[in-house]
Amino acid sequence: MEQISSIIADGSFFHLAGLLVGALFFGMVGFRELSNDNFYGYFFFATGIFFFAIHAIFLLNLAPDQSAMQNLSFWNWLIVFMAPALIILYLLFGFFSLLMSRIRAGLIKLFFGLTLLCYLFMLGGSWPPDVRGIIVLIWSGLWFDVELTTAT
Repeated sequence: MEQISSIIADGSFFHLAGLLVGALFFGMVGFRELSNDNFYGYFFFATGIFFFAIHAIFLLNLAPDQSAMQNLSFWNWLIVFMAPALIILYLLFGFFSLLMSRIRAGLIKLFFGLTLLCYLFMLGGSWPPDVRGIIVLIWSGLWFDVELTTAT
């Protein structure tokens, strides 16, 4: 739990995670719209790329002494920024699906979000960063698959 408190203590974490949530959301919506042969998918993809570019620019311009930049590698980026963004998206989409009376889809999304939280920060706190990063990569692929199959 010390890792979660040190991540949240840094204010730039919320900006970086929020930008990544926007990038993932608009990228998924763009992919879904393009798979339905809708032209608006290009607009959503461009918006997702914009959010990711702002995330990268903000991340590269942080001071080296901030906690977000200490020991930052690809695996640590996945754990520190991508995992909370995925957890937020899983939980928000799950609660929204429950509110829209899509109980099965909502429970699946809530299950994946809570298991990712449990695997990375409760059970897997001592696991190596590459194992935790691979779990985040698998869950991100599952998020796209779950969102595309449960979309109505």
